[in-house]
Amino acid sequence: MRIYTQAQPSSRTLVVAITLYAASSIKFFDRDPLSQQVGPQGPIQLVVLAVVVLMLVVTMRRHSQRIFANSSAKAFLAFGAIAAVSSIFSFYPLLSLAKGIAFLLACGVAILASSAFRPGEVLKYLYFVFTAILLIELIVKTAGGFPLLDVDDYTGRAKLSLFGLHPTLLGELSSITLLSGLLLPKRPPIYCQAFLLILAVVSGTRTGSTMLIVVLFAVWLASRRLSPRAVSLYCGLACVCVIVLVASQLTDQANANIAAITRPVYGDMLSRDASTLDGRTDVWNAAAPALSHSVFLGYGLGGARDALVNNTSKFWVAGDAHNAFVELALGGGFIALLIYLLGWGAAARRAWQSQGSIRIGALALYFYIFVFGIVAPDLTNLQALGTFLIITVDALVCEELVISGAKRVAVSFVAASTEPIENPACT
Repeated sequence: MRIYTQAQPSSRTLVVAITLYAASSIKFFDRDPLSQQVGPQGPIQLVVLAVVVLMLVVTMRRHSQRIFANSSAKAFLAFGAIAAVSSIFSFYPLLSLAKGIAFLLACGVAILASSAFRPGEVLKYLYFVFTAILLIELIVKTAGGFPLLDVDDYTGRAKLSLFGLHPTLLGELSSITLLSGLLLPKRPPIYCQAFLLILAVVSGTRTGSTMLIVVLFAVWLASRRLSPRAVSLYCGLACVCVIVLVASQLTDQANANIAAITRPVYGDMLSRDASTLDGRTDVWNAAAPALSHSVFLGYGLGGARDALVNNTSKFWVAGDAHNAFVELALGGGFIALLIYLLGWGAAARRAWQSQGSIRIGALALYFYIFVFGIVAPDLTNLQALGTFLIITVDALVCEELVISGAKRVAVSFVAASTEPIENPACT
């Protein structure tokens, strides 16, 4: 890991780079998942990402900086390369190749930005840029008189959608942006965190918003040095809450009151949706034949959409597997999936070895991305934002480990140099 001893490039370059990267993740063109017409969004995204990479490369060359890529970043690049090669088996090879290149470019932006600037600065600007983008879109949508809540075609539930993003993507974007704020050198304002939390809840993603609240509660507990008595108290309160919740479901009136409160956002079909994970098990069953042919190579990113759309019993226009790990296997094959998970595991191991708020924040973000990935392709969506964050956070953890290691060596040296010398005259 590098030590910052030379003049660093201007932070304005980083602001422009992060703003362009964040803007490239916004969806502004709706298309049929099996259509051969991609519209202008694909070329624009590739050009924007390529410009950001070129900008960061030029910046690093001007300041004679070296690229730092840890094992996790190299693993993600290897996955992206295999997925790009797998595009030859896609139902639309050119589209899957473009997505593979975009994935590699997004990883490149994360690696270059974390090499040219402090990873903490990258996370800071990413946090505030995404927060500002979401706020601007919300203001524009409200001022324009557009309906804030869209009705989901499958469940019939009203959900908040911005920039044409599917509510699940909006919930994911809001949640991981909020969690990335826990890693900033200076904690973000509480009103920014509250805004992101409200967006995550109103987006109507039951799994995502529930997991976010659980993770935030766990972070709060982990940030405090609790005595065994306090831990027992919190566990007892949690048990009481569960008993009250279960008991309330035994009476029709209480059940109706709870449903009346949550129906506008979450609907009242929880028991039906829970058994099928909101219909996702049907999609996973449809993905089984494609997975059996994805040992060495996959279908490229998004390349198995025809198998998913045509083999599900319900009409899933999204065309993805609604599972990050299934999507990784379909995109590059099981070997590529293993490479990706090994890289991520190395990042999680380093996070566990770190200390303080960085350790808590990194593990909380990784845990949320992992669990939410069971119901959404969060590692490849939104210009690979989940993967981007893992690379950047891992660079932050590596920096912290190097600095803390240097401090320990310095303290040991000072302690050794100040020890009293016995018999200095050798008499």
